[in-house]
Amino acid sequence: MSDPRVTVSPQADGTRRIRERPRVVREKPNGDDAKPPVHWPSLGPFDAQREWPQLAEWVETLRQRYRGLDSYVVPVCWYEHESLVVALQALKDHERVAYEKSSPGSSGTDWHRAFRDITSMLRQFTADLRCGHGLDCAEAKRFDRFKEDDISRRRRRAATVALGQSDDSALPI
Repeated sequence: MSDPRVTVSPQADGTRRIRERPRVVREKPNGDDAKPPVHWPSLGPFDAQREWPQLAEWVETLRQRYRGLDSYVVPVCWYEHESLVVALQALKDHERVAYEKSSPGSSGTDWHRAFRDITSMLRQFTADLRCGHGLDCAEAKRFDRFKEDDISRRRRRAATVALGQSDDSALPI
């Protein structure tokens, strides 16, 4: 089997000259802008501090665009439940990639399929959680308090790991 990157050229003196073509490395479209998906369970404190407000803003925008996302799909306390946070983040990441300039025209349809699937899953998660429903006027303060507590837990965990102490506990969101 021959390697397509290698060419063999006969020389005038009867020898053969072997040349390897340079390997072409293709960059991803928007290579500098490409952002990997967010994995909440492994986020450190600084990343969590950056990501929480972005996710909260995105969730609020999503609720405004899709009025059917009532508290039985995304309860006001969504950020307190890891299953909801991870699912919403996956949907956010999917939307970001689906609407990049380099995405194919079918990406919007793919995103809406994911939206349908994830919202169905969110509805089931929320039913299993039996959270309270409806609006809470103090929700912004409650979210800020939760976010600060979460970042503090992540800092303690990072310090424990850095000091070489055991980190047997899973980091709940």
